Amino acid sequence: MGEWAKVKQDFFNGDLITIADEGRVVSGEFGDRHVFKVETKNGIKNLSFNQTTMNYLIDVFGEETNEWQGVKVKVWIIKSNVGGKIRDIVYLTAPDWIEGDDGFYPPNDESIPVVENDIQ
Repeated sequence: MGEWAKVKQDFFNGDLITIADEGRVVSGEFGDRHVFKVETKNGIKNLSFNQTTMNYLIDVFGEETNEWQGVKVKVWIIKSNVGGKIRDIVYLTAPDWIEGDDGFYPPNDESIPVVENDIQ
């Protein structure tokens, strides 16, 4: 299957990586995972795409993952509590997406939540 990509070794927050294949579903002890080959600064590695990443990429590039080959995506690394431990979670979006208070959005998206400052 090959080597797995490692956070803060093969890529960092804000890096662009390239999707290198159409991906495959791999069954494991915690259920099915979407695993893709990605081109990192250290070569081609495996990376599991979480469901949120899959949803973001489907929104931009369509449901046919075979059409994602060669597409550059932006890496977002967010610390989150998983099973009682703080872990780095990787999300991937189109390169021009921006971070909002509750997720990632295309630029100029009217649905980005805006926090109003009520302090006078």
